[in-house]
Amino acid sequence: MRQFMLTYGLPFDAAHLAAVDDRLEVLGQRLLDRGPLRDVLRRQGLHFLSITTVPGDPGRPAHLVVEISVDDSEQQATRILTERLGAEMALILDAAGLPREELHDLLRRHRIRSGAGLFDVPGLDFCGTPGMSVARIRDEHALTRRLRDIMDAGDMPGPTPLARLRALRDRVFGDDLPAGLHAMRQVEPVAPLPAASGMKDGLASVILAAAWSFLWPVLLPLGALVLLAGWLAARAGGAALGFATLVAAAVVALLALGGLLAWLYALLRRMERANTADDSLPDPAVLEQVAAHENRALQNHLAGISVMQAGWFRRLTLRLAFRVIGLMAAKHFRPGFLGEIGTIHFARWVLLPGTDRLLFFSNFGGSWESYLEDFITKASNGLTGVWSNTAGFPATENLFQKGATDADRFKRWARRQQRPTRFWYSAYPRLTTARIRANAAIRHGLLTAATEDEAAAWFSLLGSSARAAGSIETGEVQSIFYGGLKRQPAGASLVLSLPEGIAAARAWLRALEPRITYGEELPRGTVHQLGLTHEGLRKLGLPPATLQDFPLAFRQGMAHPTRARILSDTGDDGPADWLWGADPRPDAVLNLYAEDAAALEAAIAEALALGGRLLHRLTMAPPTAPDGGPMREPFGFVDGVSQPVVRGTRRWMRDADAIHAVEPGEFLFGYPDNRGGRALSPRLPAAADPAALLALHDQRHSDGLLLPSFAPGGAGGDRDFGRNGSFLVVRQLEQDVAGFEDFMTRAAGELDGRAGVPPGLTPGQRACWIGAKMVGRWQDGTSLIRHPTEPGQGWPDAPQAEKDKKKRVPMDNDFLLGAEDPTGQRCPFGAHIRRTNPRDSFAPGSREQLAITNRHRILRRGRGFEAAGSGDPAARNPGLYFMCLNLDIERQFEFIQQSWAMAPQFHGLENEVDAVLSRGGRSARLTVPTPEGPLTIRRFADFVRLRGGGYFFMPGRRSLRWLAQDP
Repeated sequence: MRQFMLTYGLPFDAAHLAAVDDRLEVLGQRLLDRGPLRDVLRRQGLHFLSITTVPGDPGRPAHLVVEISVDDSEQQATRILTERLGAEMALILDAAGLPREELHDLLRRHRIRSGAGLFDVPGLDFCGTPGMSVARIRDEHALTRRLRDIMDAGDMPGPTPLARLRALRDRVFGDDLPAGLHAMRQVEPVAPLPAASGMKDGLASVILAAAWSFLWPVLLPLGALVLLAGWLAARAGGAALGFATLVAAAVVALLALGGLLAWLYALLRRMERANTADDSLPDPAVLEQVAAHENRALQNHLAGISVMQAGWFRRLTLRLAFRVIGLMAAKHFRPGFLGEIGTIHFARWVLLPGTDRLLFFSNFGGSWESYLEDFITKASNGLTGVWSNTAGFPATENLFQKGATDADRFKRWARRQQRPTRFWYSAYPRLTTARIRANAAIRHGLLTAATEDEAAAWFSLLGSSARAAGSIETGEVQSIFYGGLKRQPAGASLVLSLPEGIAAARAWLRALEPRITYGEELPRGTVHQLGLTHEGLRKLGLPPATLQDFPLAFRQGMAHPTRARILSDTGDDGPADWLWGADPRPDAVLNLYAEDAAALEAAIAEALALGGRLLHRLTMAPPTAPDGGPMREPFGFVDGVSQPVVRGTRRWMRDADAIHAVEPGEFLFGYPDNRGGRALSPRLPAAADPAALLALHDQRHSDGLLLPSFAPGGAGGDRDFGRNGSFLVVRQLEQDVAGFEDFMTRAAGELDGRAGVPPGLTPGQRACWIGAKMVGRWQDGTSLIRHPTEPGQGWPDAPQAEKDKKKRVPMDNDFLLGAEDPTGQRCPFGAHIRRTNPRDSFAPGSREQLAITNRHRILRRGRGFEAAGSGDPAARNPGLYFMCLNLDIERQFEFIQQSWAMAPQFHGLENEVDAVLSRGGRSARLTVPTPEGPLTIRRFADFVRLRGGGYFFMPGRRSLRWLAQDP
C-alpha cells in the first residue's frame, strides 16, 4: 500500500483573509460535530486533511494551503477535494474571492511538488505509519477491541499462554467474525523494523554525502576545464606534458574547490553569528486561538509558518538540511520514526513558492508540549538544520548544532510561528501511532505467534503496553538474581547427584520445579534455587549440540586442571583436597532459604525425599548480624558493600549511578550487555521443543524497543535454551580466623614506630589499620578513600564516650579509586577491593576505563557458614560460602581471580597477590604507599582455604519446564 502526501498553495487577495478564516472556522466546527461533513470523508482512503491560511507581506497575496494525505493515488486527493468536499471548497473559494468553477484547475496549477534537489521547491515529507492504509488501521483497531471484549468476558480456556492464544485465534476467526475482518487473515506481515541509530550517529558522514550531491554544478565545469587543459597541453607538447598539465590542473581544481567550500563555510558561520534570536512573546490573541483548537482528541495538528532569512545561500542550506534528513531517514532511522520520535502520523516542510514562508504541518499524537520536548531531546539536530535558516531562531552553530537545544527559546519561537488549525480532519482521531503499531502487532501475532514466549509477548500487547526489548522478564528469572534473600535468614545448600537415566532425572526435576522461586517479589515461605552442572544437564537429556553451545569453562567445570591453574587452586586448595566438587562431580546445587531453622529442616527433608544422592550439605549463616546490622564475614569485615546495579531491577530505580550501573546482559542470557551486544545463548532445535515452550533463539523486535516482531516461520526456528539463565559460581572458602588475628597482632607489633604508620595508635588500632589496608575498607564497611585515618564510625577499641560523639556514618561506595587516590596512599593498589574492582584505577577519572572494569563485574550472593555447618566433621574454622552470578565465567569471575586478585604484577606491583586470598609463600606481601615511602607488610599466612566448588547454570523458568517434561 502506497500513501500520497499532497500540498496545494492557492494565492488570494489578502483583503479576504479574515473572511476565509471565518469560513474555515465554521466548516471546522462542522467536522468536530461529527455530522454529515465528517461522514462524507470516511472510507475515502483519507488519513489527514487540513486547510490553513498563510498571511502575506504587505502588498503581497495571502495563500490558502491545503495539505492532504491519502491512499491509492494522487488523483484520489483531487477527487476528495472537488467531489466529496466540493460544496465546502466552493464556500471557501467564495470567501477568498476565487472562482469556484476553476477548483480543479486551481489545484492542478498550484500543486507544490517539493524535494531536496537544487532546482526543487525545498521541502520534505514524512509518514509515521508507512504502508498502512486507513482501512487497515481501522480494521486492526476493530480487531483489537473485539479481542479485548473476549478477554474481558474471561472466556480464554487453556493452561498456557500459547494454548489460550490458539483458542482465542479459533474463536476470532470463526463464522461470527464481523464482515471486513476475514480479509485480515491474508494481510502480509509487517517486516521487522531495524533499530534506530539516531540523528547524531553518522551525521558528519551524511552531511558530507549530502553536500557532495550539491557540488555537481561546480564539479562538471571544473572537470571539463581540467580535461581541456590536459588535452591542449598534449597537443602542443606531447603526452608527457599533457599528463603533467592534467595533474597540475587537477591539483589547482581541488584547491579551488577547497577554497570554495571554505568560503561557503565561513559565510555560513558569519550568517549564524549575525542572526539574532527573537525572544519576543507570542501574540496573546493568536496564541489563545491556537490553544483553543488544540487537545480536542488524542492527536493534534500543528501549522507553523516561519520566515526565511534573506538570500540565496539560506535556500541552499535549507535544501542541504532536507537532503541530510532524507539520507538519515533512509539509512539510520526506523521506518515511521523521525530520529527517535515515533509520535508523528504525517508531517511536511515546504517553502511556499514565490514567498519567503517556510511552512511546517504536522499531525501528531499527544500534547504540543510533549511534542516539542520530543523534538528538543530526540531530534534537535534535524530541527536545527531546517529552522536555523529562518529569522529569529535560537543561535546555531554549523547549521545543525545548538538551536533547538535552547529549549525555552525554541518553544517560544515555535509558538510565535503557529497559525490556528481551523479546519482539520483525522480519520482516526482516537489513535496514536503507538496504538496503531501495537494493533498491527496484535493482528500479526494473532496469526503467526507459535511459541510460548511469543504468546506471552502477544498477551502483553493487550495490556497497558508491550514489554520493552531490553527489560527483564522478571517472572522468568530465579530470585537469587535480585538479591541475597534476606527475608529468609535460614539457608542451606545441597550438592546433589541426579538419578541415573533421563526419565528418572526428569521425574526428579518435575517434582522439584514447582517449588523453584522466580521474580523480584519473594514469598513468605521457603525459597528454592537450582543450579545444574554440564553433567547435570546431560543427565536431564539436553541434546549434545545444545550442550556444546555452552562455554568451555562451564563444560570443563571448576575442578578441571585448566580451570584450577587459572584460579590458582593449587596445593591444599587443589581439587584433590576438596570436600566436594571434584570426585564425584556434582550434577546440581539446590539452595534452600527459609524464615527459621525448623522450616529449613522441613524443606531439606522434602527435597531429599525427591530422590538423587546428597554429596554435600552446608548450612549457611544468616545474612545479617544478631543485632540486625549488616553481614560480616568471619574476619570481621562488613561484606556485600559493593555490588553492581542492574538496569531494570528495583535497586536500579533506587541506587543507579554511573560507577556501578550495568546492563542485564552482563548476567542474563537474552539481554543487551554494557556494549550493546547480546551473548550467544545455547540453542535448541525446534524439533526438540514441539510444545513451543521456549523463546525463539533470534528474537527480534519490530521497532527495537516496543513491539515483538512475531517473525513468520517462528515455529520452525531454533529455540533459546539459555534465555533468562545465568551461571552460578560456588566456592566454599574456609577462613582461619585465629591465624588472621594472630597475624594482625604480630604485624601491629612489628610495625610499631615504622615510618608511614600513623602515630599515636594503640596496638589494637594499629592492627585494625593493617586489616583495613589489606582489605581496602575498615571493618565497619566505610572506605579508606573517604576515611583514610580511622573508621567512619570510630575505632572499635575507643572509649564508648568517644564513639558516641561520632555520628553513625553509612558505608560509602560512590568513590573513584583512580580519581580520588591515584597514588594508592589511601587504598593500596594490592588491597582486596582494589584488586577485585579497580574502578578507574588504571586510568584515573576515565569513564572508558570504568566501562572496561564494569565488563568484569559479578553479582555476589554468598553467605557465611559456621564450622559445624560446613559439611566437614573435622572442621574447626568458619568461612564464606561464596556465590556469584555472571554470564561469562572467563570474562567475569575467572578474569577477576586470575588477572586481578592473584596476578603478581597487578597495577605495577612485583611478586604480590591479593593479601586476603594469599596462598602464603614468597608472594604473601602487601605494599602500602605512604608519604614517607612504601611500607611492606610481610609474612602473610594462608588464611583462606578452598574446600569445594563448581560452575552451575541457573536456567530460566521456561528452560526448567522444558527439562522437566516427560522424555
